[in-house]
Amino acid sequence: MKKALVVISTLLLFSCGSKALSYLNTAIDIMEENSIKKKEIDWKELRTSALAEMKGKESIEETYPIIEKILRELGDNHSFLLTEQLRTKMRQAHENLPIVEYKIINKQIAYLKIPAFMGSDSLPNNFAESIQKQIKKLDKKEIKSWIIDLTENTGGNMWPMYLGLSPILGDGISGYFLDSENKFYEWRYSNNAVYEGKTKHLEIEDSYVLNNTDYDKIAVLIGRKTASSGEAIAIAFKEFPKTQFFGEFTHGLTTGNSIHPLSDGAKLILTTSIFVDRTKTIYGGPIEPDIYTTKPEEKAVKWLMEK
Repeated sequence: MKKALVVISTLLLFSCGSKALSYLNTAIDIMEENSIKKKEIDWKELRTSALAEMKGKESIEETYPIIEKILRELGDNHSFLLTEQLRTKMRQAHENLPIVEYKIINKQIAYLKIPAFMGSDSLPNNFAESIQKQIKKLDKKEIKSWIIDLTENTGGNMWPMYLGLSPILGDGISGYFLDSENKFYEWRYSNNAVYEGKTKHLEIEDSYVLNNTDYDKIAVLIGRKTASSGEAIAIAFKEFPKTQFFGEFTHGLTTGNSIHPLSDGAKLILTTSIFVDRTKTIYGGPIEPDIYTTKPEEKAVKWLMEK
């Protein structure tokens, strides 16, 4: 098999652009080394098949469909190729700060709706600060409980969401990433910042501290649109004291992606870990609510009003 691979690679050097071939091989190398599925894939067969599709290909752009096909074949349902064209479209679609909805229900329930977040540059800090700003407005002595609404949170960057909610979640570990080598990397809030293991992802100077910590319960609302980083934030509340989940099963992308730059500016967004809650319960699929309902806010309010 190895000889066949060498022969195919050699022949392809004469039938396609060497830069394109090198680009494809580099992308496959990254997948083979880092993918959460790396132990389940026959990489020799996958590479041979991919290289066979390179005949006549001259440009790096012509490798994109092949790379995207390989990513689908990995079967993690979460990896993708972020080309410069796609990144521009995403940047244009998410150049404004998402609105964090908030309200007080029945004079004693603080409601906070956390939307998806895909922004870059200074927006992550601004988004985390906007969440904390709304929490501060809701942090009154008459508040007896909280609703955290994640029903429309389709994902993006989890760290500003996590940092924004740190006044409620508090110090310490809220969850983990589990990689293909069975190593755990904790999600942690400490000293105004959120961390993945020892890596600091985001920080707010003088992060808000909740004044009224004497609340009774927390209701987390989830649904089919709750996905990816939205699910990570839901998991951060799993096994949190006095907390119940209301709604429907989530989308099921409870896996973590890492970013791997390629030579032309494109990036492999590759699934490299599985989400794990604070008790080390492993996910990888949909999150199940405690109370299944198509009217999560209504059911949550009823539960929160019970003494």
